Amino acid sequence: METLVLAILLGVIALIIIGYGTYHNKKIREYEIRKIKESYGKACERTYGEGEYAHIRGYFNTHRVEGEYTVDDITWSDLNLDSVYRSMNYTGSSAGDEYLYYLLRTPKTQHNPNVSDMEELVTYYMSEPEKRLAMQTALHDMGRTGKYSIYDYINNLDAVDAGMLKGDYLLLAVYVIAIAAFVFNTAFGGLVLFAALFYGGLSYFSRKRKIEPYIISFAYVIRLINGARGIAALKDERIAKETEELRGLVKEMAAFGRFSSLVMSASSGSGNPAEILIDYIKMFTHIDIIRFFAMRKEIIKHTDDIDRMLTIIGYIDACIAIGSYRTFIGKYTVPAFTDNEYRFRAVGLYHPLLEEPVANDVILKRGMLLTGSNASGKSTMLRTMTLAAVLAQSVNTVPADSYEAPMYKIYTSLSLSDDILKGESYYMAEIRSLKRVMDAGKDDAIPILAAVDEVLRGTNTVERISASTAIMKQLAGVNGLILAATHDLELTELLKDCYDNYHFEETIVDDDISFAYKLLPGEATTRNAIKLLSIMGYDEALVKEAEDMAKDYGKADIEHV
Repeated sequence: METLVLAILLGVIALIIIGYGTYHNKKIREYEIRKIKESYGKACERTYGEGEYAHIRGYFNTHRVEGEYTVDDITWSDLNLDSVYRSMNYTGSSAGDEYLYYLLRTPKTQHNPNVSDMEELVTYYMSEPEKRLAMQTALHDMGRTGKYSIYDYINNLDAVDAGMLKGDYLLLAVYVIAIAAFVFNTAFGGLVLFAALFYGGLSYFSRKRKIEPYIISFAYVIRLINGARGIAALKDERIAKETEELRGLVKEMAAFGRFSSLVMSASSGSGNPAEILIDYIKMFTHIDIIRFFAMRKEIIKHTDDIDRMLTIIGYIDACIAIGSYRTFIGKYTVPAFTDNEYRFRAVGLYHPLLEEPVANDVILKRGMLLTGSNASGKSTMLRTMTLAAVLAQSVNTVPADSYEAPMYKIYTSLSLSDDILKGESYYMAEIRSLKRVMDAGKDDAIPILAAVDEVLRGTNTVERISASTAIMKQLAGVNGLILAATHDLELTELLKDCYDNYHFEETIVDDDISFAYKLLPGEATTRNAIKLLSIMGYDEALVKEAEDMAKDYGKADIEHV
């Protein structure tokens, strides 16, 4: 009777735990779907855990082709593309994270039919909210790998010591012996069982640490397989080709996920009793470690299949993210790539990271020399134009009313600094950066779009103007379009035969300075550096002396040049 009561009590407890877990998971699911739906087209609120951002280069590092154009580190930094990426990363999976980064890092430099396919998929999901939500939910279920990229580990599986598996099999054997001994000698069996539990728990974490990054990645592969299966089950005709390929890949990977999803799934940390129980089972039996080595063989055999699955899913995820980004910024255009007389033509172009951007029209047939006073908007204009080209050729989205230009290889030299560790001065960093632009411009097949801010600012005035003139004249002859900003008004006259002059200007009223940030034709006619000293409260005598010296200094510079 007591046994029956105990059994009923245990059954009731089990039902309560299962019921609570089901209810808890249902509420979490409802919250997740609601959050996915509400976040579309809103400011991207994605946050990144410690080290998590580092994994986004995984797909790019694996798929970049030696010799083919990619946005280099200088240009990436100059254009604040980390911030641009974060502002548009609405993806729901690690595959999407990495593929979106790959797109931004590898702008297309020639016409590719895949670009139009991508545009069709972006607009499709923008116009089909129910289909989009179903896909986003499937992508969300795959989740992320945290601070690890699958590519960081699947190509280095030989580094894992398979010899450690012997100890884990031995532990399971001891459990069998303990249970058998328990039948004949309860005390002895209990002692052996306790010792095995103690050893299992004590050794688990040290052994787990050695393979944990791989286990996390393998767990993600399982979620990837399940996600691919879920995407295929959506029966979305627009991606029929992709879903058919995913079905084949899932079939190929069937052995990898068999009997392993429960063991390899990571705890969500939600406090679900069932998950806590599973974690203890892992800790005392090492079953996830044992399963890891079986999966290791499968993953080595199917590395290419996994890569293809990541590519398809990452591509779909990135397309949805691009649509969300378009909805958020509001004003955008799909670029037109042409090779007509206009080397760059954009109407209503603005910088997407600015809270209150000023839109400008830019129509160029040859290089631009941009002048203007301090803080007038020169550097921002260079960044806006080159960023527009990157976005046009990567995500087919430009923050403007219209955009028309050839496909370029984009380079910048805007925010350089000296390098103490390398012992390299600012001037050396400048000429090294400019040399890479010149070398890139020697390619007759693909033109370059290059932006240079304050050419050779790291040296003296006379040599700066002389060398800048020579360099800018040579750059004007490369295959491409050069955009340059300078404070040296002398260059506007010296380079007028090969560059069109544009400028920004300021308005000073009652010792207050304001900027319109509107691009105007011609060279700048005003300067404000000394005036700003006065506005900031510097002594009047100091300001007057600076103004007098500036007049004489400017004349001397022109004579020396």
